[in-house]
Parts: sequence; structure tokens; C-alpha cells
Amino acid sequence: MRPGWSSGREIISRIVTLTMSPSLDLFGETERLHGDAKSRIQSLHTEPGGGGVNVAKNLHRLGLDVLAVFPAGGLTGKVLYEALTATSMPCQVIPIESDTRKNLALTETATGKFFHLVFPGPELLESEWQDCLEAIEQLDPMPEYLVLSGSLPPGVPADFFQRMALSAKQRQIKVVLDTSSKALRPALEVGVYLAKLNKKEFLDLGYDGPDAIGPQLAAMGDMVAAGYAENLIVTIGAKSAFLATSTGQRLVAKPPVVNIVCHVGAGDAFVSAAVYQLCIGNTIEDAFRYGIAAAAASISAPGSQLADMSQVQRLIGQIEDLAV
Repeated sequence: MRPGWSSGREIISRIVTLTMSPSLDLFGETERLHGDAKSRIQSLHTEPGGGGVNVAKNLHRLGLDVLAVFPAGGLTGKVLYEALTATSMPCQVIPIESDTRKNLALTETATGKFFHLVFPGPELLESEWQDCLEAIEQLDPMPEYLVLSGSLPPGVPADFFQRMALSAKQRQIKVVLDTSSKALRPALEVGVYLAKLNKKEFLDLGYDGPDAIGPQLAAMGDMVAAGYAENLIVTIGAKSAFLATSTGQRLVAKPPVVNIVCHVGAGDAFVSAAVYQLCIGNTIEDAFRYGIAAAAASISAPGSQLADMSQVQRLIGQIEDLAV
């Protein structure tokens, strides 16, 4: 494997996140978007982004030992790396030839509409994604948790997360999976410790039943029984969230009602809070509920970071348990 940019590789990290499609996220506001004319941005700030990067940022802020691993290249990749290391967060970058992508999140203040423009990631060469595999396989000592989060960029095979999950499982590392599209089913076929799906991903896996608690929980139970995950979570937006475990637990909850400001990073906030609860010794039920509250806190604030844990604590009490 070629040498990459690294900070904190000597840190013994209990949690490692892998992000194959990192990004530099730009957040801006404009009074109104104009067709065929300039739309002037009134404010703009940038944040390192991508599923696992967001999770690592949140866990680092919460005081856990976490290492973020991701491929990056070009000027944008360097800016992304420097922004993360400026917070003293350990990270390991796998160098790639192409420039890391940027995404744009834009709020139209006159209407309150929010636009999230997600650009395709750079195509990775085979040697580059192989380097990512090696980086995880060579971790010593091994982490307790490996978070595989975000989409796969062009050039990376659909079974990439499957290979990663299988290798981690053989080494008794708990895999937390939050991905979509072509990468989802192959990874679940190996079996992971915890998987979080949204409604679209649940449908993509074959659920075609009614929008009701009983049938959805039954389908999740079938997936758990098939070995997809020891703990399976499905979030249905603001309506509900479901938990099914291999030990037979079934929970359904309605998220608290909040004012929506920005959806970016909400799913990552859910995963962050869930992993945090598990790491401090709490139950999967606690992880489920804190994840719901963290996602609600995230969408009620600008940016992609889970910044206000006191709000998460307040929102816990506003979660409504639904009858199973």
C-alpha cells in the first residue's frame, strides 16, 4: 500500500470509520434562487463530510477514541484533511489521483426551502480501493467497532463493503453498516452487528407490504432471522423508527416533532449516538432511542454536526413509544 497522509495512527482507536465517498460540504443561504440570473449567497461555511467522516466527527466531539479512514486527493482532499486534523481528530487518508468531491447545501430564506446538491465522487482506481481494504485489514490493534457508512464511488465494486464486513467479522469486530444502493445487499448477506436503513433502502431490500407496524416488523424479523444483522433499525422519516434484534426484541417509536432546518447528516447523527451508547455500555434499546433523538436534534440545526447533546437529552423525553 502506498504511504498516505496520516495523523494519530499510533492512537489505539476503539472505533474506526471508513468513508469511501468523503466530501467537502458547502452550506450557504440565499434570499431567493433566480432562474437565468445571479443568486447571491449571503453566508457560506464548509465542513468535512461523508457518512463515516460525519460519524467520526461526532464521536470525537463526544470524547471517544475514533479513527477516520478515507480516500482523498487533490486540493479539496487536502482541505478536507486539514480541517479534520485542525480539531485533533485522528485520521488516515488513502491518497487517490482524482480530486475529492464537493457538495452544496443551500437554504432559500424567503421560502424556507432547502436544496441539497450531491455530486458524484471521483472514480477510484483498483489500486486505490485495494489500498482502502488493506488499510483496514492492517489495523493493529483491532478496533471494537468498524463503521461502514456512505455510498461507494464509481470504480469500486458492489461487494466492497461485503469483503470489508466479512474480514471484520472473522476478526470479531462489530460492523455497523449505513449504506445504500449497490453496496447494501451484498454487505448484509455477510451479516453485520448493526444495520440502519431508511425507508427507500428497506423497500430496495424487497419490502412491498403495507405501511403498517405489524407487517414491517415482521419483514424486519425475517431479515434478522436470515442473518442480515444482529440488530436492524429502519427509520421512516418523521413518522416512526423500528428496531428488531436477533434476541427477539421489537420496538417502534415516533420521533419528536422539531423545526426542520437541514437534513444533512441526520442519519449520521443517528449512527453516532447509537454507537456512542453501545460504547459506554448501554443497551441496544438505549442506542435506538438516543439515535432517534440525535437525528431530530441534527435536522433542527444548520450544518452536518451533532453539536448540542443537551438538546438530544431533552428530545429523548419527547419520543413516543408505539404499540407493537
